[in-house]
Amino acid sequence: MIDRQRILLDLIGRARGNPKRTQLMKWLFLLKEETAIGKSVSFYEFVPYKYGPFSFLAYRELSALCQSGVVDEKTLSIPEASRETVRSETAKLSHGARQAVAGIVDRYGALSLERLMEDVYNRYPWYTVRSEVETKAALPKAKEAVFTVGYEGRTIDGLLDHLLKNGIRQLVDVRQNALSRKYGFSGKTLRKYCEDVGISYVHLPSLGIPSRLRTNLDSDEAYVRLFDKYERDILPKQAQAIREAAKLSLSMPSALMCFEKDHHFCHRGRLVSYVASEAGLPVEHL
Repeated sequence: MIDRQRILLDLIGRARGNPKRTQLMKWLFLLKEETAIGKSVSFYEFVPYKYGPFSFLAYRELSALCQSGVVDEKTLSIPEASRETVRSETAKLSHGARQAVAGIVDRYGALSLERLMEDVYNRYPWYTVRSEVETKAALPKAKEAVFTVGYEGRTIDGLLDHLLKNGIRQLVDVRQNALSRKYGFSGKTLRKYCEDVGISYVHLPSLGIPSRLRTNLDSDEAYVRLFDKYERDILPKQAQAIREAAKLSLSMPSALMCFEKDHHFCHRGRLVSYVASEAGLPVEHL
């Protein structure tokens, strides 16, 4: 178990009564926004969703805790049989983390769901842009460009929030294989989460680099050699896919996505020049 899951359990254990999932999600969000917990723990990130700030990752990890019996799925409480395990796990949290959790529960634990949502909506209007309840902000409009983005160092929620904040409406996956050990970034799951927040998802595998070529990348020079080969041997054969990527970029604000945070260490840094030239648009790296 990792610290953010222990924090989730600590919140549930300190809750007054049985919290609803929406309440629990808002408490996690307020922990991130109003305490320093994210500086010491790899914590959840949040994206605007149906009822304000939401974390697909937190929801998935809560579901896993319920399935394992550590949390009661119906009441979102700690069953008697799990209490010693939860006490042992939450005791591993730092004093500061436990204080932060206690502070959020003291401040917001007694609020009704309606009052809690009203407070969050009023103070964090960005997270209402996809709300089914009330909208207090608007999605930004992106400039005309071909965008690129890497998901290294981000959770699925952090990536989606970043895309929405930059006005991106379509994610173009340029990995050869849409697979990742990191939760949320494999094809079907990534497509679902994109569509859940109003972002289209397209996979163009022919624009990726075969895994067999991604070996011994232990220096800047090795990356340069790989991308030179990609530009020399692979891209000239992918004129149709490049035209498709350009067409997508012209249809709506789109971002070419791969793993690496720094586009200089990713093939999209070379690819985007060809797509932008075909589309007649400038390049923007997010």
